[in-house]
Amino acid sequence: MSYVVVGTRDGDDWRIDVQGVGTSAAASLGDVEAVARDVLRTHGVAEAETVDLQLLLPDFEVDLGQQGVPKHPLGPVELISGVIALVVVIGAIAFLLGRALG
Repeated sequence: MSYVVVGTRDGDDWRIDVQGVGTSAAASLGDVEAVARDVLRTHGVAEAETVDLQLLLPDFEVDLGQQGVPKHPLGPVELISGVIALVVVIGAIAFLLGRALG
């Protein structure tokens, strides 16, 4: 059997909703699975430790932004342009060295 577990932000904590079974709260993302299994155990699910959990964390991406995950200041266009410029410069240096030494 499989259970859908939805975790959403609730202040500093995570609200854990095991669909069709019950809800609880977790202090951190690392506690979500343990809390979900505890909800199952509390509601009499015999195989609570081994059932498959489908974790849905719609607020996870938002939480990463709030926690300050570093973002690269350059977008994909700037990065690609930079790589192309680097290749051109290295190619030009190799060409000049080849002509000077050859």
